[in-house]
Amino acid sequence: MRALTSREKRVLVLFAVFCSIWGWDHVRRRWSPDDAFETEHYRIESTATAEQTREIGQVAEIVYRGYAELLDRLELKVWAHSKLKMRLFKDRDEFRLCNRVYDWAEAFYRTPYCYQYYSASEAHPYHWMMHKATHQLNVEAACLRLPQWLDEGLACYVSTSRIVDDRLCLGQIDTNTYPVWWLDSMSLSGDLGADKSNGCVIPLRAIVSGQGGPDLNKQFNLYYLHWWSLAHFLMEWENGTHRAGVAQVIKDGASLAAFEKHIGPIEDVERQWYNH
Repeated sequence: MRALTSREKRVLVLFAVFCSIWGWDHVRRRWSPDDAFETEHYRIESTATAEQTREIGQVAEIVYRGYAELLDRLELKVWAHSKLKMRLFKDRDEFRLCNRVYDWAEAFYRTPYCYQYYSASEAHPYHWMMHKATHQLNVEAACLRLPQWLDEGLACYVSTSRIVDDRLCLGQIDTNTYPVWWLDSMSLSGDLGADKSNGCVIPLRAIVSGQGGPDLNKQFNLYYLHWWSLAHFLMEWENGTHRAGVAQVIKDGASLAAFEKHIGPIEDVERQWYNH
């Protein structure tokens, strides 16, 4: 057996160092849930306290019932499904460490799990869960495939609704929720044309088509404000005038053409939405 060359030895040493670092990082990030809590529709793996986990489970069920009510208003249905899965981390640091999250994300949904942490320092420790759980319900309970503007819009519509007496009051806005708390940052003038020109308002055509708007990475909160407010408008304007149209838009793929067919000409709807 021939002796290794100096170069081969260096490669082996570097490989060993890489494996050691990878192994250490894997162990460091390994997540071992302390508890598995089950509700009627959810199974939650958790490192939060038992009390915190129960709270998340209770609110998840409130969201589930509210979502079922939303689908009923849209004449859609919840299909039979197995228990929905959640992973609840004890705090933000653990959530970010175990999931390699470094940017703005406070929760995320990746089939089949909804990932979130318990936000003990916030008024609503379950707020981020409500949003991501709606994405999960869109996919796993309603079997919907939605474009971003409507998927995020409905998730915001649900997660910004107030909880009163263990009931989700759809459309009743809780101002202590994202993205509602950014609404004042828009500095709307009351002049739609002027606000479109100065960038405060993204044209509705760009929102629905997904084309022609500003860079999402640079105007992240602005997009969420548009998605949320558009969904709220479509569900609540004039006592739900557009709800039947929304159901048809969803069934037709939620394209710009479907929007104009079932809701109305984009420029006319844009002004109604702006005023709303």
